[in-house]
Amino acid sequence: MADSGTGARNAVAATSDAATVPGTAADYGVAGDRGRSAGPVVVGPFASVGRLAQTWADPATGTLGRGPLSQTRLFYAVADGPDGRVVRFSTDLADVAGTGSVPWAAAVAAALAGQPVPMPLTPYEGIFQLACGTTLSTPGGRERLTLDEFDLADLADQARRILGRPTDPRELVRRALQHAVDEALAAAGGCGVLGDGGGLGAAALAAVDPARLRRLHVHLDVPVLDRRRGRLPAGAEVVDGTEHWRRACDDYVVDAADAGDPWPPAPELLRSAGDEAVPLLSGAGLVRLLTGVADTPGRLCTGWRQLTMAAPFPTLFGRPWWRAWSPPRGDAPASPYDHAHPPDDAEALLPGGWISPVVAEAGGAVTSAQTASHLLPLVDDTTGAVPGAEALHAVLDILERPPPAPGNRRIDPVLVCAHPVVLGAAVLLARHGRLQVRRRDGHFQAAPLLHDLVPPGRRPGDVTPDERDGLLAAAFVTRRLVTPAQRAALLAQADGSPWIVHDRLHAALTDPMRMLADARALRRLCVAAACHPDLLATGGRS
Repeated sequence: MADSGTGARNAVAATSDAATVPGTAADYGVAGDRGRSAGPVVVGPFASVGRLAQTWADPATGTLGRGPLSQTRLFYAVADGPDGRVVRFSTDLADVAGTGSVPWAAAVAAALAGQPVPMPLTPYEGIFQLACGTTLSTPGGRERLTLDEFDLADLADQARRILGRPTDPRELVRRALQHAVDEALAAAGGCGVLGDGGGLGAAALAAVDPARLRRLHVHLDVPVLDRRRGRLPAGAEVVDGTEHWRRACDDYVVDAADAGDPWPPAPELLRSAGDEAVPLLSGAGLVRLLTGVADTPGRLCTGWRQLTMAAPFPTLFGRPWWRAWSPPRGDAPASPYDHAHPPDDAEALLPGGWISPVVAEAGGAVTSAQTASHLLPLVDDTTGAVPGAEALHAVLDILERPPPAPGNRRIDPVLVCAHPVVLGAAVLLARHGRLQVRRRDGHFQAAPLLHDLVPPGRRPGDVTPDERDGLLAAAFVTRRLVTPAQRAALLAQADGSPWIVHDRLHAALTDPMRMLADARALRRLCVAAACHPDLLATGGRS
């Protein structure tokens, strides 16, 4: 089994004769014969599902591919080399980006505004990652993306062939989870680690195979979060990640403010627990699969249409990136930070009110492309509904998360919810109307199936993931911006930036209550100022 970190990267790199050093990026000539003797290498955490849940590279045919349910990201760049056009690829963004890569201003602006970077973009110009279910073909010195869509009937048949035809939905989910866990643990000595923060998903996975899953919780001395350890099941191993998290805050590493809590744990925390080489499982995706609601689709713009129609990217033919990722049209909704707002307008008091309209403009090419995954099948029946579509949305949203920044080698958990048999089981239940979140007294009833899977007497978690993120942001701000000197240093970094309204930021930093309310945006500003100081000062203008 190859995990989504170093093992997968080395396996992909081994497909090319140009990659003789483990962990480095591989490359091959598009029009030449380099790497033609090498066969395809496929990586992924699951062994028996073919390319549906795997990522592969085949220099012999000139193709890079990522299955619809593959959690292993594949990054690539196309450049002119001495022997013709060359495709560089790796499962680690840092391998392809290197030290001389130019940050894409729109991606930095989107991160500053808290917007995700959709597939296939990365934070760096000229470097892309394959979206789930796409293949990059390079025959004859040209590049073209091809597209694979989900076949829901085939997905459900895969689950039915393995699980049989149980009538009890609880038994259907139990069998699917058992099969996925067995595959994830098969190549690792039969044992794994389950990240347990007290949620329903972790409890359901633990109940499926308690003998082979050690339960690990990362503890933080952060207000409210520190009481979680009192709600953990007996036998759970607690690793104190407080000092690691504080160092991450102090070092200003990209995304490091989240690295300690609670999942996935940083590699050094895993080493301290002796679990660095075993599969990591998490139940967070399972909760979203069975109870989550997909994000609202956004506007379709040129770049996303090109991906959905399997057309080549202009960047691959030497034309500017903005030919593909165009800003919103004139009829797009106005930004909440529009120039029409006077400085003392109520909008200036909202969290992030100090972000200038330039951020919305620079990030428009990114934020306007948010939409539902291109893999969902078109509705072709009279009911106007696709059974299982929400489950597919939830899984694909997890798989198509923004990539980690170069140098960030955090380990992702094995996404059991993305196993085709687990997803097929969800589709089976949806087709029979058994996968619905019912309302009771005007509120959502949480996870009816998962509640039935966990042992009796379980104490539910007291903090949602969104609330936890807010608590971490508040703790980060009170640590990094608590003194006048720290706040003055941040103001000095933002002074003159076209992306920041300086007087509004100053007002937010001088009011302790506003600073806490604005903690998430201030944390993003701190990270952007540390990692991209020149870009923040110029707004991406040369």
